[in-house]
Amino acid sequence: MNIVIISNGPGLPEIVNEYGHSSSWIPALIKDKDITFSIKKAYDNDVLKLSDGDAWIITGSKYSVYDDLPWINQLKKFIHKIIQGNKSILGICFGHQIIAASCGGKVEKNKMGWELGSYPITLSKEGSKSKLFNKFNNNDIVYESHQDVVSRLPENFIELGYTDKGNQSFSFKNNVYGVQFHPEFTYDVTRRLMDLRINKGIQVDNHNLNKSVNAHHIISNFVKIAKEGVRL
Repeated sequence: MNIVIISNGPGLPEIVNEYGHSSSWIPALIKDKDITFSIKKAYDNDVLKLSDGDAWIITGSKYSVYDDLPWINQLKKFIHKIIQGNKSILGICFGHQIIAASCGGKVEKNKMGWELGSYPITLSKEGSKSKLFNKFNNNDIVYESHQDVVSRLPENFIELGYTDKGNQSFSFKNNVYGVQFHPEFTYDVTRRLMDLRINKGIQVDNHNLNKSVNAHHIISNFVKIAKEGVRL
């Protein structure tokens, strides 16, 4: 099975130079030898074709989904093709938001400010039973780095998790998923991001950073879901 990672920005130079790009962190979490990965740079206008992938992962970005940029508008249209093609898709942060926005949800700047650092996630009743959150416990810690929020879910989307600041995960038809947090982040990457943004004047809820133990399972859980969908 081939999974296409849609990259939505070159990343912060300070992070990329030290730790690499998020599009390489995601494959590093998968040990399944039957999985191959390819990367498409949506922000660089790479051509996106449905036949390129059996499943899709959409990364975070420095951009907002409501930015009126041609590549963002094209990506919204392509997400419709993925969903209509009944292929599995996982959105992370910006990816989570653009799936929601493309399907009729609302994304806006969070009035309660940035979520930056480590936060416990409350799972909904549906989230606690979702395969996406296998090996993940209610109130487990995740890493966050964003200021936008999905303030209204699209029709028929199911909320899987949330924090005091808003939605953290959703599902649709058992093969479309979004997570606002970053399961691909490490402690060191998150700490560096926090320090960079705090130094630029961004206000955080807590300067301390708690370790996320189980969030990385989200990636491998999604791959298992996608493989089951391909076999059906």
